[in-house]
Amino acid sequence: MPYFKMTDTTEKYTAEEILEIFKEQHRLCSPLDPEADPWAEISSEMTIREWRWANDLLGWKELSNFLNQEFRIDIPEKTWYETLEPAKTRRLIEVCELISKHATKEYFQEQKLFGQPCLKASVFLTIKRNLEKKGVNVSDLRPSSSFNEYLDQHFSPVLEEITLTGTKPIDKIETIRRKKGFWNTINIFDPQRHEILTGDVKTFRDLVEKIIDEKEKNRA
Repeated sequence: MPYFKMTDTTEKYTAEEILEIFKEQHRLCSPLDPEADPWAEISSEMTIREWRWANDLLGWKELSNFLNQEFRIDIPEKTWYETLEPAKTRRLIEVCELISKHATKEYFQEQKLFGQPCLKASVFLTIKRNLEKKGVNVSDLRPSSSFNEYLDQHFSPVLEEITLTGTKPIDKIETIRRKKGFWNTINIFDPQRHEILTGDVKTFRDLVEKIIDEKEKNRA
């Protein structure tokens, strides 16, 4: 069995890196949400109200709980309120700066056994561990598992963990009708009537390889 090791780090995200994560989440998610604005430009100077409208986000309290969970931080509710309200005057850069003071990056260190690199295993197992912490059942998750199926069933936590890597391994997320016919068109409660597609990222192995390629390009 390959030996792997994940390194701990105290290096925090920069405010600019947090902003890029928000931009990527908007790029991937807004086309799927009829209440969001896929044409909005996510910028550091946009107001919190504009940011919420662009992404179809909830009010400050629900949003603060979500951000704490997403970035694995524990910022007090009072601090969040003072950063997110009043929404018409507070700026997104303030949110980015606040998160950057608390959220830490996660690095992957390649280890070798008999000369075989295990960086892919390290990245995969880190993602698996973090998904489990967010309540996703990963008992059957393997590198060969369908990424689209996990994304379909656990959209938010899966997308969070991917974008938190600071990479952009997914070109586009789209949905297609799996079932045709009038009844299937109006039956919005059938979770099987649509299928999520993510281009050439079909398995978690594909995803891990893309993440590693992106990180190598960023270092070059």
